[in-house]
Amino acid sequence: MDKFTKHRISVYGINGCHDAIESSLIEVNRIYIEKNSPAYNHQGVKTLCEKIPQDKVTILDGHSFREKIDSNRSQGILIKAQASSFSSLPVTEQKNACYVILDQVQDPHNLGQILRICAGGSVDGVIITDRNSVSMTSAVAQVSQGGFAKIPLYSAVNINQTIEHFKKNDFWITSFENNIDAKDWYSIDLKGRSILIFGGEGNGVSKQVLKNSDFTATIPMSNNMNSLNVSSAVSAIVFERLRQISE
Repeated sequence: MDKFTKHRISVYGINGCHDAIESSLIEVNRIYIEKNSPAYNHQGVKTLCEKIPQDKVTILDGHSFREKIDSNRSQGILIKAQASSFSSLPVTEQKNACYVILDQVQDPHNLGQILRICAGGSVDGVIITDRNSVSMTSAVAQVSQGGFAKIPLYSAVNINQTIEHFKKNDFWITSFENNIDAKDWYSIDLKGRSILIFGGEGNGVSKQVLKNSDFTATIPMSNNMNSLNVSSAVSAIVFERLRQISE
């Protein structure tokens, strides 16, 4: 994967920092640890920090540490790092390969949740648009609870060209959108090489993307509710796919 853009992020909390240190997707620039904090006394943190060049690890007293972070949930550890998004779209021969494409998702909390869901649901990567989309930020990383360090994030200039790339590599394309032609989500065969496309918070999946998809599916709602939040929709579909390929 060719690196496209590096995003400066801050991560706090033992678990998220542990995942960042171990990840090949994250470049750790600096680790700050508060003396006598849970992180300072955590054997796993100590072991990982021994693998990092020691000039990148700084032990601070409580006052100095709190000057660097505005959260009381840090557990005494803060990492300054760089996360990368990639421009070269993946090519794989894996039988059940799956990628999630997000059509202009703009809320960092949604992207963070989606990275967490996809990392836990055996998805191989998440693809965002390079315009009108949120990219990797500290908020995204924190919400993802380690997902940001476990799943590649790609940035595509044009979703329709991205669809063509995957069709040439024998992927089936399914967009999720509420319309009269959409099939119920549970009737779609998600096994095999799959691309799952979800629209942004306001406009949903664009018309041309729907036209270029092999299938359109929807998650029916009751009580006059129109649709799920995008991260909730991703969760339902990703774990339905995981159920199907696990049978």
